[in-house]
Amino acid sequence: MVFKTKVMEIIYAKSDVIREKPKNFDPKDELLFQKVWNSIKPECHLLKIDNITVVKDILLDSNRFIFYDKYSHANGYKNYAKFKKTVRFFTNKITNKTIKIEKGIWISDTWSGNYYHWFMDCIPRLLMAENYLDDHVVIIPERFQSYSFIKESLAFLRRKAIYVKPNINYKVSHALLPSEIGKIGQYRIELLVKLKEKFVKDADTVVGKRKVFIMRRPAKARNIINKEPMIEILNEFQYEIHYFEDYNLLKQIDIIKETKILVGIHGAGLTNMVFMPKGGTVLEFRNEEDGSKLVNCFFTLAAELGLHYFYTTNKSTDKLTNKGDFDIDLLKLKKTLKLLDQIKS
Repeated sequence: MVFKTKVMEIIYAKSDVIREKPKNFDPKDELLFQKVWNSIKPECHLLKIDNITVVKDILLDSNRFIFYDKYSHANGYKNYAKFKKTVRFFTNKITNKTIKIEKGIWISDTWSGNYYHWFMDCIPRLLMAENYLDDHVVIIPERFQSYSFIKESLAFLRRKAIYVKPNINYKVSHALLPSEIGKIGQYRIELLVKLKEKFVKDADTVVGKRKVFIMRRPAKARNIINKEPMIEILNEFQYEIHYFEDYNLLKQIDIIKETKILVGIHGAGLTNMVFMPKGGTVLEFRNEEDGSKLVNCFFTLAAELGLHYFYTTNKSTDKLTNKGDFDIDLLKLKKTLKLLDQIKS
């Protein structure tokens, strides 16, 4: 495959999206969802470029000193940071620390060390470029090397990775730079379908039978204050309780591909709904005061996948979902679980 010096190809055009309301939507909760009823999916493109240099986590055309930071950082790169990376580039060059890569693809950004962002942002970028891949290696900053799900998923996809060190310049002869799919909560169903097909080989034949609750280990936030009585209710409705942090990627997928109802507090574990059988149901515990676009990412994901989405609103120790602990409304939970049992797949 021969590239010109720089070619941009549009993969997906900009498009509008209108979402249906959650199955148990209460008009009182309009403020939680109003920002995502309608949105615009941005244009997605693939930039094919020759002779680009990777310096730690920045993409640089060192001949013209052009930074392609919109492909590597969610919010771009500030001038001071660019100056620091320029100094790093020359320091590495002076010390002759350069490694050549013939063909490479860059798919990561600022947040890629998070399970949700890796599967909803990075893997889709890789799949978007699938028809252009030859023997390209995936180029990733060294700091992500410790995340097992990154290594496991790339191995599953049979893609070799090079984890770049900050004190080395990596000169890529032929690079692929897929654009971001969208901001948090924006997806392309074509890529989600591809993703599921890659990781769930028998997706069309599996029937969901399991009812699964994803429990989180104690963390800085989003702990469940009244965990014990909540567990009693889940047991009453015969839910399996799993700590997905304890499982490798394959085990998580094996559980979810057989799951008909997936329940959990807002968190990365709900990303796994992408592996659920068709006709599945998702129940998310929401913060009753937080209606930002960011925390609607699982509602919009369920909508994109055509899954039944339910929610309960709950009190939190902070108005921001990612900073507070939750006091689960047990009456709402019990009522909603009864509703879920009435759904036919």
